[in-house]
Amino acid sequence: MTLLKGDTATARMPTPAERRELERGEGIPVIVIFRADGSRELYAADRIRVGR
Repeated sequence: MTLLKGDTATARMPTPAERRELERGEGIPVIVIFRADGSRELYAADRIRVGR
């Protein structure tokens, strides 16, 4: 995953709905990418590498 100019990323614990969406168990954080265009992407933190 690449961050572009104006994008931001945050790590946090997922909601129950997000855990189901990502098919992950409890205790695995998520990374949320907020794109400059207003869109949002959600990833399990144990399966993503973010760079720029």
